[in-house]
Amino acid sequence: METDTVRICEQALVKLLRYCRSEAWAGYDPYDGLNSRLARWLPIRDKFSRTALTQLIKRSPFNLRPLLGINKSLNPKGLALSARAIILLAENSGKALPLDLIEVRDRASFALDDTADSFETDLRFLFHKLIELRSKGYAEACWGYNFDWQSRTFFAPRGTPNVVCTVFVAHAFLDWHEKTGSRTALETAVSSCRFLLDRIRRTESSEGFSFSYTPLDQSRVHNVNLLAAELLARVYTLTGSDEYREAAEHATAYTLSRQQEDGSWLYGEASSQTWIDSFHTGFLIVSLKQIIKHLSREDWTARLKAAHEFYERRFFLADGTPSYYHDKLYPIDVHSAAQAVITFTEMTDLASNADKMANKAVEWAIKNLQDRTGFFYFQRHRFYTIRTPHIRWAQAWMLYALSIYLSRTRVTNNV
Repeated sequence: METDTVRICEQALVKLLRYCRSEAWAGYDPYDGLNSRLARWLPIRDKFSRTALTQLIKRSPFNLRPLLGINKSLNPKGLALSARAIILLAENSGKALPLDLIEVRDRASFALDDTADSFETDLRFLFHKLIELRSKGYAEACWGYNFDWQSRTFFAPRGTPNVVCTVFVAHAFLDWHEKTGSRTALETAVSSCRFLLDRIRRTESSEGFSFSYTPLDQSRVHNVNLLAAELLARVYTLTGSDEYREAAEHATAYTLSRQQEDGSWLYGEASSQTWIDSFHTGFLIVSLKQIIKHLSREDWTARLKAAHEFYERRFFLADGTPSYYHDKLYPIDVHSAAQAVITFTEMTDLASNADKMANKAVEWAIKNLQDRTGFFYFQRHRFYTIRTPHIRWAQAWMLYALSIYLSRTRVTNNV
């Protein structure tokens, strides 16, 4: 990895971290439209009206949220990604993490400075909020989004726990456990595995089974399924639970059976989920790589390499510009850019060109999407840019991506 790229990355991280701290880790989300007062005043009670309002607010070149009564708020997935990033940054800077990170810190006592000494303060705040935001009514540790959400196949009320949020939060607790030996953190992740196994529905097949997105639906979305398998595989390595290993293998086998000849996957199996996009493909690649490592399933490596070859070949221009879909460039999304950094960085030991592509991804994202104040824009379209500073979709993902990139350089930095 190039020294110049590392320097650019460090400078971008300083600005981004300062921005996130100044916002106390709260912000908007592309899909928070149903938090609008309009959703309460108007008869928005069906799939069409909920989708229309959400997409109108998401796609607007101007941020309509302040006008529509949508406030900035804390998103569990964004907090988890930020916590994972801070753990990496603290480790890079030589800062030891305390065993007990759970200490009540309200916003008034939250230190808003940009020095490495405040990493501990960041983590205490982030983990305290994650515990506070656990989904209510469940004995298991699980999390959902901070807004009502209408997908193409189902509706999930605010706070409904889902696989994606729960998995990312559980990984944050596992990172904390692996750095400090905290039993509390490990027990939280184990509890999240029980949520996956006991609360999430499954679709069975002769090849294996697919986890649904929430306890309410029966969807089959491949990145969701592999995210669940990855968490179960990681916790298996820490607990030795055969139940976790077997579930991870069955779920992985199901998704591998749906891999197409060119190495790709459709987003999901419903008739409305037949697209192929870059960041979900990146999710699949990273999850599969981790599953192979945790379960010692080297026989799946050829599938991983095929997926990576498709990813690099179909989603990027020569200068590192990330496309959204495999057959269409726009919109150029910050999520695609962040996942490119993560995916190529994770694949440097298996793909000869991944190191070069990681450098390109870092430089392109910073040059084309970062605002001078530190935050990253949401999307670039052919004739306009949506600059809304989404906390989960953009800032948390870029913070995590750039932190992973720096952690792999083994260069001491002063972020």
